[in-house]
Amino acid sequence: MIARPDPRLLALLVVLLATALLAGCGGDDEPAGEGGTQTQAQQAQSDLDVEEQLGFTRNGITAAQAKVENAIAACMKAEGFEYVPSDPVAAQAALTGKPNMSDEEFERTYGHGIATLYGKGSAQSDPNARIRAQLGDADRRAYDRTLHGGDPQQTFAYAIDNGDFSELGGCTREATEDAFGGTRLLTTLQRELDELDEAILADTRVVRAQEAWSRCMRAATGEDFEDSEAVEETIRERLEQIVGEVLAPGQVAPEGSYDKAALAELARLEVEWTNKDLACEEEHIADAEDAVRREKEARFREDNAELLRQVRPLGS
Repeated sequence: MIARPDPRLLALLVVLLATALLAGCGGDDEPAGEGGTQTQAQQAQSDLDVEEQLGFTRNGITAAQAKVENAIAACMKAEGFEYVPSDPVAAQAALTGKPNMSDEEFERTYGHGIATLYGKGSAQSDPNARIRAQLGDADRRAYDRTLHGGDPQQTFAYAIDNGDFSELGGCTREATEDAFGGTRLLTTLQRELDELDEAILADTRVVRAQEAWSRCMRAATGEDFEDSEAVEETIRERLEQIVGEVLAPGQVAPEGSYDKAALAELARLEVEWTNKDLACEEEHIADAEDAVRREKEARFREDNAELLRQVRPLGS
């Protein structure tokens, strides 16, 4: 549970990279090494959990977003609209001042990026703001319908953050389906991975570790949190109380539309809580979860081998 994306991101990235993983895991085509033993490279790979092998990092998500952005641009062009593919690395640099941050560095600096990055979009982080602003009202509505079905919140970044792709529309939905082999496969994989997470969390060893984490967080923050997701949910709820409707990532907040002092205090609290969360996880959860995850993932690979073979790797 330490410094990695929300479990709802897993299904999306499995679609990108699982085929490469299966090839890397080997089969009957080549021997494991001299006398059937593993090579050092194979052993190093087997020491990683599924998430690490599949590249479940902030940089991995960035690569997925870049693929979708290019597909959106092609779709919009076919419909007669101009769309500049957003460069997620440049967007992150515009928001944080530093591209290619590691997961741990991002979380220790910005928490979960909820209050800390709220409303900090710019023309650089949204390269299509100028194009859309130059359109008349009717053309702008048509542009929005074509791009995302008419709901500006339903961006790829928003969907991946929330793990819900059902509300995507327009070229955004088409590009997402094209990149990941269709939403039906995506939904099936997400269900299987959700069940994997549930099995891990239900294991007695993890339950006891989670209870110790809760006690640690109560002592460190004075708050009662059931798990790390509860920390994020609390930040989101308090953000909504301050700003009202929460903007999609990268959108610019109107001036004077919220209490900036209250937002700054929430951002400070978000970073503080996230770092305490990481410390409590390292102390109480990491070892137990790693052991349980290794056991459950081995069975997961066996049970879902055929399903994983159906996925489309990144760049195919």
